[in-house]
Amino acid sequence: MAGDGLTATAGPGTDPIEAHIRELRAVLHGPGRACASLLAEARDGLEDAAEALCDSGSAPAQARRQAVADFGPVREVADGYQDELTAAQCRRTATLMAVAFPALLLSWNLLWSVVPGTVAPSTPMFSFLSRLEDITSLVAGVLALGALVALRHGPPRRVLMLVTTLGVLTPTLCVGAALGMAVLGPHGGGAHVAGYVATASVLALLVRSVTRAHRMLVHTRGTSRNPCAWR
Repeated sequence: MAGDGLTATAGPGTDPIEAHIRELRAVLHGPGRACASLLAEARDGLEDAAEALCDSGSAPAQARRQAVADFGPVREVADGYQDELTAAQCRRTATLMAVAFPALLLSWNLLWSVVPGTVAPSTPMFSFLSRLEDITSLVAGVLALGALVALRHGPPRRVLMLVTTLGVLTPTLCVGAALGMAVLGPHGGGAHVAGYVATASVLALLVRSVTRAHRMLVHTRGTSRNPCAWR
């Protein structure tokens, strides 16, 4: 029965392999393409196993049932697959953070230095906000790189929790500092507007990725209603 965590039992006229893949799909959560790739590999492996059993003399129907039985219970198989999906989502989010924050920091520093009339004011508050944004961006980038390394050694779900937390705190601090600097600092006309648009676009991508990471954390606690359906 689907969802019970056991090996799928196909009814009359139901292909055992397809029934098993459907049950596996129902309990996996993560990026749609990665999920589809894992399921395709599982299906190919089952088909190859069934073909080998047929070559050994088993009847086709029996071979397909035996291939499913040898594959293992869905719950046991899903644990390993879910780790792969969690690691895939973690890599996506951490890579985006590792690239986005240092890139935004460099871009804005260049913008402040090359656009005429945008010399940063020397007020204590502006300097504090500028340093806060710089330090936060650099720390986030370094920690995101550390998360990518940690994926090789630690549980993917735990690393994803850290990345998700970082992905919430860092944009909050950076956006708050940027708003304060925008109010206190000079206005650079169209150049700054372009910078704000680019920054907003990058942050939107980051928020989307962090949101998906958070959904995965929630879903893998057994509360998902939309498994394996992300794109």
